[in-house]
Amino acid sequence: MSALCTDPFGLGSPAGVVPDAVQLTGDLGEGPLRVVLLGTAAGPYPAPGRQGAATAVVVGDRTYLVDAGYGALRKYAQAGLALRDLGGVFVTHLHSDHVADLLTLFLLGWGPANRGVDHQVRVVGPGPDPRDASAGTAGLVEHGLRAFGQDIGVRTRTSPRTHLAELVRAEDVSVDPVPTPVFEDDRIRVLAAAVPHPPLHLALGLRIETEHGVVAFSGDTARSRVVAELAAGADVLVHEVMDPAYYRGLGYSPELLDFLAASHTSPQEVGEVAAEAEVGCVALSHIGPPDPRAVTDDEWERPVRAGFRGRIVVGHDLTQVLPSRS
Repeated sequence: MSALCTDPFGLGSPAGVVPDAVQLTGDLGEGPLRVVLLGTAAGPYPAPGRQGAATAVVVGDRTYLVDAGYGALRKYAQAGLALRDLGGVFVTHLHSDHVADLLTLFLLGWGPANRGVDHQVRVVGPGPDPRDASAGTAGLVEHGLRAFGQDIGVRTRTSPRTHLAELVRAEDVSVDPVPTPVFEDDRIRVLAAAVPHPPLHLALGLRIETEHGVVAFSGDTARSRVVAELAAGADVLVHEVMDPAYYRGLGYSPELLDFLAASHTSPQEVGEVAAEAEVGCVALSHIGPPDPRAVTDDEWERPVRAGFRGRIVVGHDLTQVLPSRS
């Protein structure tokens, strides 16, 4: 695969400006189950052409969000989705590129006006790391709401709306590498399992089951049989991907390359996981390098295709995927 001359951590970019996606592409149209890749960039550094990790699973008239990286709220709105229809948020792990817009969702999209959140929304994600005093998902939300207390107080006093602390119900989960139910309502059932993303204490892979099909998420992970188990028979598997050849071409040290390999999945490995799980479609997201000029779509697809005969979608922001049986 190609390796452009950018700085090692992606702070620079190839010459020119990559246009930002502003409307849906991919499988256009409606269906009882839709997957919208809102943001498809690996993090943590911003890159032109892709926003931070976030995916919407739309079941009928209700939307569920998996991760809320930088730019998630903007992409959510550009996708034509209303926050009043938000049914839940699932956080795969607490790296900043997956939660940077988590509070923004509610702070800027709160209240009955402008189709905003005016009902309780559950936010489910990993709990605290027992090795230190860092917060889990519930603590992140609690402290964030407290930090924005003046803003929340003013808006509560000056417009008819429920206090935001009553609308956001954050829950910590702790699971093993075994699919475990963590959420259920009248539309979906969600199972989570621990996947390898060291040095984090806990990162989650997810399986979202609906009457119209199944959507699975790898989260950030090295190649894992846990992901294949979560995704078994899924209509769509949204899987992270990182190109080791690109970073090797930038002159990364062997130690840093080993670290990336222990935490992320190569395109060849994505194809192998998708084949093992026998999914209908694998959609690449959390793509590293994130700049779409660094590695072409064909260069991403070719090594995945070597091990997987099903449908492959190379993710770009605002790409919609309709499961075949929808």
